[in-house]
Amino acid sequence: MAGLASVGSAATTTRLTIPGAGASIAVPLSWKSLDRRTVTNSAAFRRFLDDNPSLRPFVAQMTGANSAIKLMAFDLGASRGFATNVNVVLTAPSPGLTPAQIAAIYGRELKKQLTTLRGPVATSVVTLPSGKAVRASYKVDFVNAGKRLTVQTLQYLVLRPTKSLVVTFSTLPAEARKRNGTFTAVARSLRFTS
Repeated sequence: MAGLASVGSAATTTRLTIPGAGASIAVPLSWKSLDRRTVTNSAAFRRFLDDNPSLRPFVAQMTGANSAIKLMAFDLGASRGFATNVNVVLTAPSPGLTPAQIAAIYGRELKKQLTTLRGPVATSVVTLPSGKAVRASYKVDFVNAGKRLTVQTLQYLVLRPTKSLVVTFSTLPAEARKRNGTFTAVARSLRFTS
């Protein structure tokens, strides 16, 4: 996916609407996407899950009516039983705080909440075409189909006045360097319509 230099190219990507967020994001054409409507209403999707049982834990997180997870997309060219993926969560804004303050708080909260964290959490403030964002990078242990994996995670907390989005990419550490360009391009493709 390193060839995804410009997510504006319709030949290599598809633009997905993020339900309830007034936003969209472009992902590689080969990735399969899910939103709550797909998860709960599609017979074809149930067959898809039968063929890809490792995705069931992710899907379970999306089925509640009040789920904060609005969209997920997976590269089903699974490497060692784990599908590289992106998920998008809608969250409340952080009024009255600077991006640098949010980055510091975010890093501390990740360290407290991620009980299977491996190593440091690196945070920084970045500017995306959609606005200021806090970028966080860390590794976490994950259990998938009874097998323990270490997963490299890259998050962008995109800061907006009325709502914020957390765009989270997960892959195996051995894949991280190869996929970094794709993850950056996808994050940079985020567009708000409202």
